[in-house]
Amino acid sequence: MADPILSAKRATLESFLADYDPGVTPKFTSASTGQTVLFGALANKDPHARAAIANRLLDDGADAAVVSSSGVSLLHVLLGQRAHDPGLEGPLLRRLLEGGAPINKLDSREGAPLGMLYRLSTLSDEDRIPMYEAFFDRPDLDLDARATTTHTIRELIEKAAENRPLPHRLMLDHDARRGA
Repeated sequence: MADPILSAKRATLESFLADYDPGVTPKFTSASTGQTVLFGALANKDPHARAAIANRLLDDGADAAVVSSSGVSLLHVLLGQRAHDPGLEGPLLRRLLEGGAPINKLDSREGAPLGMLYRLSTLSDEDRIPMYEAFFDRPDLDLDARATTTHTIRELIEKAAENRPLPHRLMLDHDARRGA
């Protein structure tokens, strides 16, 4: 049997589903890395295949809260990709967060997931709105989590507020809802 994690990473939805077992595949975990098939799906380079495979796995019970043995979360994998489709990935981010993906989990290199999204250079802030909203709508978002080794998410957003007003406004709205 082919490695389902690698298959999810490289496949189209159609080719992935050809060997898919809804009773087994969503729960498969690598003994050496602690990664599940959802890690592979979120590492797929094609945003459409990524979202479709990940949503199918979530529909069939994949765990959104899993963290690899090296401390990487599913959010880090998703936001670490180069190509994105915010219209597909905004709702997917919401599903992952609602399923327990650790919103404030720090990666030793990348920091907190929202910091990764904020630093993503391949999309404009306007294009990122569905993805930003998935984060800023969450009451458990910690804006004081590290975005880099030297700055928190809040500090990065405040520092660039004049040039990037959209994330700044979303941050202020988030703070107001929380009574901060």
